[in-house]
Amino acid sequence: MLLRAVELYNFRGYRNFKLKFAPLTSLLGEGEVGNKKTILRALDIFFNGPLAKRPLKLQDLNEKALKAGDWQIAITCYFDDFAIKKSFDLKQYLEESDSFAEEGGDFQPVTDQNRGRYRQLSASIPLYVFFDEESKAASPLNFVARSAIRDKAAEIKEIQDYLDDRLDRSLSQLLANYRDLGEPAPQFVFQDPNLAELIKQREKVGVTGTAKVSRIILAFLLAQSENASIDNVVYAFEANDLSEEDESLLAQALLKLVAKNKQVILIPRTPHLMGLLPLEGIKIIKKVAGQQQLLSDSQILAEVSSSLGLAADQRAVKSRCVLLVEGQEDVRFVTKINQWMYEEKLVDATFAEKGLFILPVGGCGSLLAWLNFDLFSKLNEPWFILIDSDKGTDEAKQSQRHLHRIRGKYPGIQAHIHATFKREIENYLVFKEGKKTHAFAPYEDVKQHMYDLMQQRHQSWSKDKTASKLMEQMDLADLQDYYEKDGQKHRELVEYFLQIDHFIDGLA
Repeated sequence: MLLRAVELYNFRGYRNFKLKFAPLTSLLGEGEVGNKKTILRALDIFFNGPLAKRPLKLQDLNEKALKAGDWQIAITCYFDDFAIKKSFDLKQYLEESDSFAEEGGDFQPVTDQNRGRYRQLSASIPLYVFFDEESKAASPLNFVARSAIRDKAAEIKEIQDYLDDRLDRSLSQLLANYRDLGEPAPQFVFQDPNLAELIKQREKVGVTGTAKVSRIILAFLLAQSENASIDNVVYAFEANDLSEEDESLLAQALLKLVAKNKQVILIPRTPHLMGLLPLEGIKIIKKVAGQQQLLSDSQILAEVSSSLGLAADQRAVKSRCVLLVEGQEDVRFVTKINQWMYEEKLVDATFAEKGLFILPVGGCGSLLAWLNFDLFSKLNEPWFILIDSDKGTDEAKQSQRHLHRIRGKYPGIQAHIHATFKREIENYLVFKEGKKTHAFAPYEDVKQHMYDLMQQRHQSWSKDKTASKLMEQMDLADLQDYYEKDGQKHRELVEYFLQIDHFIDGLA
C-alpha cells in the first residue's frame, strides 16, 4: 500500500500544507534541511506515535497558529482507498483524537461503533522507518524487529486473548471463593497492557564498537533491495555523509526497492545524488510570503537548473560559448591564464572580449546531474568542460566513469571535454618566495600542503583561496603544464585554451 499524500496543519513551519508522494520522492528546497526534515518527522509521529524519534511536543505548534489562538495540530495521511487524520489538542496536553475517511468521503471521528473498522484500516497502513543524522548503527535492526512483530500480529493477538481469558476465568474463580470466606472482595485493577507494544519497547538491538552510521544504513538498504523481505513499508531518510560511489550504490538500491513495490522518501544532500534520481519524483519546497509552498511540476525543472548552476540571467548578453568549470577559483584560474596568454600575444583578445562565459557548476557529480536532467541542451550555446581529474584520490575512478557517460552521450564534441592530467588546478601552480620557486608534485594535495606550511609559520591561509594566492606571484612561464608526447613538448592547458579560442573565432 502506497502513502499517496500527507497534509500538515499547524505543525512547526507548516500552517496548512499538502504534499503528494511518488513511489520514490526526493524532497528539495532552499536553506536549511530542517524544512524538508519536518515532513519526515511528522510522518514518524503519525506512524510511530510515542516510539517516534522525536514524539510530538508543545513546541511543535506553528507560531502563527499560536498567535491566532489555534491550539490544534493535525497530521493526515492519504492511502489508496482511505485517509486517517490524527489531531492533537495542545490545550489538553496533546490529547489525541483520530478520524478517518473512506473512498474520498467525509472524515468521521472514531467512535465505539466504528472503532473496529478504524483498527482494520490502521492495521493495513505501511510500516514507516525513518533514518536521519541522529540515527544509531542499530536502528535498521530495531526496525526489522518491529516489522517481525507486525508480521506475527495474529499470533501475538492470540496470545493476548489467551492471557486475557485465563486472567478473567482465574479472577472470577478467585472472587467467588473469596466471597465464600465471608470477606468483602478486593478490587483488582488491570493495566490492560498491549502485548505487541510491550514487545516493541523491549526488543532493542544494541551495538558495540564504532561504525559509520550512514554506511550501516546504506548496507541495510542494499540488503533490503536484494531480499525485499519486509512488505508494506515506507523508507524515509536523509542521505548524509556518503561518497559519490556510495551514492551511486544507494540510487541503485532505491530504484530496486521501488521496482519491488516499496516506497522511498529521501532528502538528497548533493547534486550528484539528485542527478541519479527520477525527475518526476522531485518535490521542491520554498518559502513564499512567510509560508512554505510546493512548486508546481512546471517550475521544478527551472529550479533544478538554477540549483545546478544554470540560471538564465547569469550569462552575459554577448555570450557566444560556455566553459563549465568546478568553482569560482577555477573561473579565476582560467581567466588569469587567458590574460597571461593575451599579454604574451598568443591570442588577439581575452575570453571575456570574445564572448566566452565561464560557468561554475561543481565537480563531476554535479555534471552527472546535468547529464541526467539534460541541462546541456538548455545552454543554447556551444559548451566546453574543464574538470579536475582528482587523480591520486579515491574519487578518481568515479570521476572517470562520469566523464565517460558524458562523452558517450555527446560523441561529437569529445575534444571539448578536458580532465586535468594532474590532480587539480592547484597542481599546475608554484609557490614563489623571493628568488625561490617551489613546484608541486602532480598528485599531491596542494591546498593541504600550503595550509600546513602556513600553520607552521603561524600565518593565516585559506585552503579555498590557494589558487588565487599562488597566482598573484606567477606568470605564464611559471605554469606547470608541460608534457611530452611522441618526442614533442606540449602545453596541456595553453593548448586547450587555444582550442577554445580558435573555436570561438570560427563561430559565425
